[in-house]
Amino acid sequence: MYAVVTRRSMNQARVDETRERAAREFFPKLQQAPGFVSFSLIEGEGGRTTAVILWEGQAQADAFREEAAGWGRTLDELGHRTETQEGGEVVRHLTPRP
Repeated sequence: MYAVVTRRSMNQARVDETRERAAREFFPKLQQAPGFVSFSLIEGEGGRTTAVILWEGQAQADAFREEAAGWGRTLDELGHRTETQEGGEVVRHLTPRP
C-alpha cells in the first residue's frame, strides 16, 4: 500500500462550504479511482486538518495526482493553506483480529 498525507490550516469561515463541495466534486472521483483503498480526514486543534489517502500502490496514487492537484487548487482558493504533503510506502497496516 501507498499513503498520501496532506496537512492544511483551514479557513474556518469556509469549512462547511468546503465539505459540501468535497462531497459533490472530489469524493465521488476519489472513490471511483482505480486502486483507491480509503480516505480519512482528521480534525486537529487550531484549525488544522490531516487527510490520509491509502492506495493499493504508488502507481495508482500517481495516476490520480492531476485530479488531486485540481482539488488542491480549489482548497487553496477557499483559503485552506497547505502546510505539508508527502507520500510513502505503508510499512505496517493493522486491522482488527477476527
